[in-house]
Amino acid sequence: MPSSLDNQPFFSSSQPDTVASQSIDERLVQAQVEQQMLKEQIAQQTQLLHLLTHQLATPLTALGGSLPLLAENNLDAAHREEFLDVVQQQVYRLKHLLHDLMALRNLETGALETQAVSLCLPSLLEAVVKDFHTNQVIFQLSPDLPLVRGDRWQVSQVLVNLLSNALKYSPAGSPIEVGAAVQDFNWVEVWVRDRGLGIPAADQPHLFERFYRVHHRDRADIKGTGLGLSLCQLLVENQGGQLRFESTHGEGSCFFFTLPIATAP
Repeated sequence: MPSSLDNQPFFSSSQPDTVASQSIDERLVQAQVEQQMLKEQIAQQTQLLHLLTHQLATPLTALGGSLPLLAENNLDAAHREEFLDVVQQQVYRLKHLLHDLMALRNLETGALETQAVSLCLPSLLEAVVKDFHTNQVIFQLSPDLPLVRGDRWQVSQVLVNLLSNALKYSPAGSPIEVGAAVQDFNWVEVWVRDRGLGIPAADQPHLFERFYRVHHRDRADIKGTGLGLSLCQLLVENQGGQLRFESTHGEGSCFFFTLPIATAP
């Protein structure tokens, strides 16, 4: 009698083996991709931790040196005032660092609530500038500015950071220009321009990296966390806009960002 196997293809058993082999190969490739992604994440977290440790070390060292001196009974009033000023500056620096880190974390995790509303840019710009108590700012606002749409607090934070940098890196009394104009039918462009130190060409590609600070002798005594611009970039993108800059070392910088025009309800 013919065998039940006589009508079966001779190589029929190889098809499941091939499929299984392909499946194993795909899983291996996927595992390698996931392993590489994990390595990159660990490297990024390690670098972030290293940079954060460096940022914390300076103010903590200053506080550690000043506080014991303040406890000395024979410290005269002038030196006591000097050390108190150091303590206040470093506490402010730590608070600013913590504020920026929390804002970055909340943006990335989606925990930062965005309440987009129609904003009057001239009123918002004037309110932000007023808090700086400076007469260095010159407004260059188009008279026909429409309402824009964005989160008032987030847009204000962008302006505060950009204006703080402009004042920080400019000579005392040097004019700072704050302007806005319609870019096209859908966007308004806002800018903050200074005539200060400017950014060396070699540093410009890294400007929005976290904790990145320009190391040049012309700004050796200027303090900062290196988080402000990366935070600004995320905040602007959170409004749907873009942040860019133009700068020439020794001549100043101009930072531009866009906001969508508010549409009629």
